[in-house]
Amino acid sequence: MNPAERKTCLPGAANLEFMRTVDRSLLHRWALSEVFLTDARKTGDEEYLAAAQLPPLHAYYTEHGSRLNAPDPMLLLECCRQAETYGGHEYAGVSRQSKFLLRNWSMELPGLLTLPQEERPGELRISVRTSNRRGTPGDVRRLSFGIDMKLAQRCLGFVRMDVGYIPAEVYDQVRLQGRGRPLVPFKDLPRQTSYVTPHLVGRSDPANVVLADATVGSDNATATVRVPLDNRSMFDHGQDHVPGMVLMEAARQLCLLGVSDLWGASVSRSTVAGFEFSFTRYAELDSPTTVHIRKTEPYAHEDNLSLMLPDLRTFHIDFEQDGDVIASGQMHTTTASTGTALLEGEECL
Repeated sequence: MNPAERKTCLPGAANLEFMRTVDRSLLHRWALSEVFLTDARKTGDEEYLAAAQLPPLHAYYTEHGSRLNAPDPMLLLECCRQAETYGGHEYAGVSRQSKFLLRNWSMELPGLLTLPQEERPGELRISVRTSNRRGTPGDVRRLSFGIDMKLAQRCLGFVRMDVGYIPAEVYDQVRLQGRGRPLVPFKDLPRQTSYVTPHLVGRSDPANVVLADATVGSDNATATVRVPLDNRSMFDHGQDHVPGMVLMEAARQLCLLGVSDLWGASVSRSTVAGFEFSFTRYAELDSPTTVHIRKTEPYAHEDNLSLMLPDLRTFHIDFEQDGDVIASGQMHTTTASTGTALLEGEECL
């Protein structure tokens, strides 16, 4: 494509910098190794840009058996989460003391398999638009985020998030009322040692496996969520609940198990193409959580995913705890063989 004909999908993003990370405290991170955001710039009352460098080697995000030469969707999601958290504090008036409550989120990655190989670490450019604000600056109670991503001069995909915020001074009371019992200190929680065989879920390191006791039926699958309390990527610091990122990893791993056992496809040539999930309450750390694939089917929509990606499948998923569904949604996977002809993707500035 002639450079003059390229689409400008993220105006101003060419000026973003990738020289240093942002203040980790604005991302709720302890370890600098878990900070991927390198820059952010406000561009309007409800708009801003952000940049993230994708690590070429990481103990969690790049530790997998994928042969697709594509970025890890969970790494892309984490970069978007960091952009949301940073911008919420810096630009949207969310108090630094507020606690976050993820209500729902979705992701679509139609450009995931169209990216050219590059020698340098990936430079992810992110455009964010906020909407549906509830509350006042310094006391924001709810925001929606629309996030578009560009990588290697390709339009990669988007993430949407709806996030609630709880003032720190009332958070403990809210959590106690929701649980009906006191919180257990993070350091006192028992560590779980059983896990699904790593290669079945696309892993080699057991520390990154978040499923145990998996069973697969004719069109369904169930597993216990193994909460990796000592994994310093998934639990950079102590938490009082299972983070949404860990639940998405559990869904991803059960889908990869389902790709193989339910559809007979290759785990190493399959990856997440998108998802839509909603959350009704926190996943507690001191109660078992189970994740269920209740139905699978070929992807049924005619949209950018079906246009750009091959062999799409949809997995309908529920998370249950204490007999209640606490989160539910769909996760979509794509499988590409070595002979699959892929579109080039949309080149943009």
